[in-house]
Amino acid sequence: MRVKFWGTRGTRPTPGRRTLRYGGNTTCIEVRDEDENLIIIDSGSGIAELGAGLNQDSALQAHLLITHTHMDHIQGFPFFSPAFVPNTHLTIVGPAGSAKSLQAAFADQMDPAYFPVRLDHMPADMEFIERNPGETFEVGGLRITPHLLMHPIPTFGYRIDEGDTSFAFATDNEVALFAQEQNGSLSDLVRWCRGADLLVHDAQYSREEYKTHAGFGHSTFDEALSLAEKAEVKQLAFFHHDPTHSDTEVDALIEEAIGNHSQAGGKPVHWFPAAEELEVTL
Repeated sequence: MRVKFWGTRGTRPTPGRRTLRYGGNTTCIEVRDEDENLIIIDSGSGIAELGAGLNQDSALQAHLLITHTHMDHIQGFPFFSPAFVPNTHLTIVGPAGSAKSLQAAFADQMDPAYFPVRLDHMPADMEFIERNPGETFEVGGLRITPHLLMHPIPTFGYRIDEGDTSFAFATDNEVALFAQEQNGSLSDLVRWCRGADLLVHDAQYSREEYKTHAGFGHSTFDEALSLAEKAEVKQLAFFHHDPTHSDTEVDALIEEAIGNHSQAGGKPVHWFPAAEELEVTL
């Protein structure tokens, strides 16, 4: 399984010199199995860059897994060039029970008041599927299990397994709220991502920042480390970098969290900050 980052920033795109190393595009991840079946997680602004790198003359067959329909996770879809290629087929999956249907959320951002092309005018064939937590499904050699996360609207994390290899993706997840057990317990979350070869997890805030952002649906660097340790994952990627944080500030906040983790007696965790165009082979 290969995992490539195309968008790692949270909340809004942040182009500029401050974000050159880790990237300024919002959430988008490319996943390929050994047979090159394509899964895309989220269609933030990074999906435009992914699409630009694909063969523009060939129809695409892909599954697009949407964590939730907040703007920074779908805003790049109108600029995804394969959707304008006839015979492209996109299976778009997301959580059931949100404020609007998955298809309606995609269509609304392409209302003529906001965008010159309607969703139903795109040549691609699109199939929208809303799934429930724990409803495992398969794409090629990949088994995908969604898990309900802690965010203001229904939001999925996705665990993807291929043989003995596993990848867990959980952004826009407020770990601290699992203590309230509204979407299951923290132990459920740990079980879901246990032993993953790679866990990509929300780490938008420092401990101090979280004090004024509780309830926003995001976690701290410290919480991501603690979860990775509990779940005994092999690698942790800090993700959903705050738009106000420069790359240098991300580095400093990670070092602070690593120090906190070590001082508290935590076990070492193999970690790295997610960066655009970084590819990991599992």
